[in-house]
Amino acid sequence: MRQLAYLQKMGVKFDRRIDHGMTHSLYLHDPNGYGVELVYELPREVWEGDIDAALNFAEVRPHEGAELLVDRTDVPVFGTQSRPSN
Repeated sequence: MRQLAYLQKMGVKFDRRIDHGMTHSLYLHDPNGYGVELVYELPREVWEGDIDAALNFAEVRPHEGAELLVDRTDVPVFGTQSRPSN
């Protein structure tokens, strides 16, 4: 999140941010206009219980302002009784 805060401070505009279940992604364009995806994988414990559900999950997250820098603490764990729906 520190790197995202730095990029935001430098004026980089983010196109979208998505929780993909197994990964979290932030999309932007480099100075030449090429699309770039910054991605990090969530721990195996989050998705190993139901990999199909994790692969089919997508939730749009805030990509502007202060909300961009808030990382969720309620990450859904797939394969548990409280299975997320999208």
